[in-house]
Amino acid sequence: MPVTSFCESHREKVLTLRDVTFALLNLSQFMWQPCQQVESLDQQSIRFVYDDAKGYGAAYQLDDTHFRLNLIVHPSHLREGIGSRLLQRVEQEVVRLKGKYLQGRALEVMPESLSFALARGFTQIHIMRGMSLRAIDFSFADWEGLGEDLFARGFRLTSLKEELGSDGSAIDKLAELYGRVREGWPSPDPTWEVDMATENFRSQFTEIKYPELFSIIKIQDEYIGFTSAKNLATGTGVHPDYRNLGIATYLKAFNIKQCIENGEEFFESATASPAMQRVNEKLGYRPNGLSEVRFVKELHAKL
Repeated sequence: MPVTSFCESHREKVLTLRDVTFALLNLSQFMWQPCQQVESLDQQSIRFVYDDAKGYGAAYQLDDTHFRLNLIVHPSHLREGIGSRLLQRVEQEVVRLKGKYLQGRALEVMPESLSFALARGFTQIHIMRGMSLRAIDFSFADWEGLGEDLFARGFRLTSLKEELGSDGSAIDKLAELYGRVREGWPSPDPTWEVDMATENFRSQFTEIKYPELFSIIKIQDEYIGFTSAKNLATGTGVHPDYRNLGIATYLKAFNIKQCIENGEEFFESATASPAMQRVNEKLGYRPNGLSEVRFVKELHAKL
């Protein structure tokens, strides 16, 4: 049966593919949800199925030259060449649309998916590692001395809620800081140049659901770092001029304490940064087995 174009009648079958593939991992227990190969269903994308949805291959556009891959094959039909056929069709279509790079993501606990990607020309970039923390395993007392040292240097803690009430430029200042803290962050694709204009980062902070649990550290009116164990999307960041002072560690510890006082009992974090993984481990986070490997492949017109 040849690869054919996706149509809406395939949607439920593709979702079933996802459910069957990831059922044993019980991903619903996690707050951070890695790629499950079907987010393209809700985006304008290239989409194909094999034999009435024994397999699904898709790609959606990130910019003029970069596309993100979704590829999934029913577990009972692995090693039948279905994934290879779907990937070939997707790559051909991406090249036709002038795409040059195809990003892929796969769970580290699925070695067949990793081997498939590497055997077909993808290069591993980094691993986004999930970590979890229970409130009963956390002690803020371990970090009070670090906080005293930082306060003595002139650092002060505040929240996004407080800043929004007192500083009309709070979002702009956070957006500017976000652009700086991205320096040195692991990239999911070194070939992908993200527009670093400050205005592009404002959206990271305009829809924070719990601004009272979004912590900011500053010196006078300058924002130095931010974090939130409750609002996961923005991550944790410290201005590059102020790194290696323990700011990220204390800021996260203070924020976790606030969240616990607010009734939170369980926390998750996901990062590809070895430095941030070490910070999390010091605070009591432990790997939870949920790790996403990120790949990229350079495509060529001869496809």
